[in-house]
Amino acid sequence: MNIKCLLLIVFLMLNASSSIAKQLVVTEVLPPYQLYNENNVLSGFSVEVLEALFKITKDDIDLKVLPWARAYRTALNKPNTLIFSLSRSPSRENLFFWGGKLTTEEVYAWGLKENFKTPITNIEQLKKYKIAIANSTITYQYFQQQKYPNIYEIVSPNQGLQMLYLNRIDIITSTKNTLKERARELDLDFNLLKIIIPIPPVSLDLYFAFSLNSDDKVVRKYIDAYEKIIKNGTLAKLKNKWDVL
Repeated sequence: MNIKCLLLIVFLMLNASSSIAKQLVVTEVLPPYQLYNENNVLSGFSVEVLEALFKITKDDIDLKVLPWARAYRTALNKPNTLIFSLSRSPSRENLFFWGGKLTTEEVYAWGLKENFKTPITNIEQLKKYKIAIANSTITYQYFQQQKYPNIYEIVSPNQGLQMLYLNRIDIITSTKNTLKERARELDLDFNLLKIIIPIPPVSLDLYFAFSLNSDDKVVRKYIDAYEKIIKNGTLAKLKNKWDVL
């Protein structure tokens, strides 16, 4: 084999290996599903579930932790994008290829105890209060559809929590575990908060999902991997470890 042929083969091999795209994965910080540990490494229940899937699929991963609105927009528009943890709602049903269920979220309206001495018995009563909600979330979409008049669109849930403690808004929405972790991160006293009322319309299952313009083989590969971690008990062990439903 002459030197020109050898160089051509090496070039083609290098070019082929460099053309193999990494699997794009987008998410947000959402304790206890996605959070940074004390070593500033992304961890959490959903992260560990996805890591178990990656071990099976053996994909190289391009993981991007983004503000939720940007992560959601990326998954809507960029081919072969995997997103987690995504609430599965009727309005989103036809917007994604749904992979596997991660857990179920129970969402509540929260306020400061000192500001809510009288019980609220119907979520319609929340319409007279100022509510901070991160944009592009399922909760934000729900309150918009129901025409709540006093919605404060925020970039991040932490921003809303800080506004609540400063009495700039009246209510935020969150699950208990997520809110407790956010309060701890911000050095805020969680005991000053109280559940105002559950919000059943946005208490939904969380999934990993793919953009609609994804390769069917890629989607199928991850669904198969998900079924494997159910059968081998990995998913149940992670739910027990992180105390999620």
